[in-house]
Amino acid sequence: MPHKFNPKFSIGERRRQKAKNLEIRVPRWWSKEVKTRVGILSCPNCHALYYDKHWHTWSNASVVLPEKTKVSEEICPACKTQTVKGGGKDSGYEGEVILSGLADTELKLEVIRTVKNIAERALLRNPEAQVIKIEDQGRVVRITTTKNQLAETIGKEVDSSHKGGELSIRFSEGNSPIRVYWKAKA
Repeated sequence: MPHKFNPKFSIGERRRQKAKNLEIRVPRWWSKEVKTRVGILSCPNCHALYYDKHWHTWSNASVVLPEKTKVSEEICPACKTQTVKGGGKDSGYEGEVILSGLADTELKLEVIRTVKNIAERALLRNPEAQVIKIEDQGRVVRITTTKNQLAETIGKEVDSSHKGGELSIRFSEGNSPIRVYWKAKA
């Protein structure tokens, strides 16, 4: 549709011109902050591969990599967060799961097996989602994870597989980790 003052200039053309002017004036902030990695990287700790702009599990390597591909070594972000102490995005862990009321040793072993199975599934989908530590503290099991979604998934799966327990999820504000509490029925 032509513009009312200039019949040769359509509204769509005017919008494109405005967008073009904005691109010239406003710098793209993300282009300065995000460094794109070049080539293929391999994590020496967990053997994850970086290609196609994100990390993949090692099982996909034979499909993607030709035989004579040069692979550099670099520690992946998940392994970097495991070495730093504390809590939050840049330090240590993003998720914490506290499973309490585990008086029966068979129940405790079953819950720990469930957690390990969930962690293996998550690792196959995303190598950055890892369980950092499983601490057995008597009747309480404390689990720390590199991703908050993994902690939430562990809590929900344990709650659904062991009926009658109480699940409480406390989402974080800012950089503090998510806290998932599950108490077994008495």
